[in-house]
Amino acid sequence: MENDFVGVILAFIIGAMICFANFKLSEYFLKKHTEHFSKISFLRQIIQVLYILVLFFIAKYTPWDRTFVLIGGALGVTLPMFIFTYKLLKTNKTVSVKKEEKEESSDG
Repeated sequence: MENDFVGVILAFIIGAMICFANFKLSEYFLKKHTEHFSKISFLRQIIQVLYILVLFFIAKYTPWDRTFVLIGGALGVTLPMFIFTYKLLKTNKTVSVKKEEKEESSDG
């Protein structure tokens, strides 16, 4: 039973790293290429689903129970996103304010 928790923690850490990479990708596109942000959101979802699928198929070759590995992976890509979504919303507000200031100054 103790070994199963190692699988949960490992899957969670890898999932959190994927979540962080997705956050950085979203942040970059939100700041630099806002017109492509919706496409990146779709790509992020694909990456997260692929991670869960990889865990599902790889778990039988690990010493850990598949259920524990899937739970760790799902929590890893889900829980950190609450923090990262909050940060993206703050970034979006900052980007929106800067765009409004540019538009006002160019209006004359």
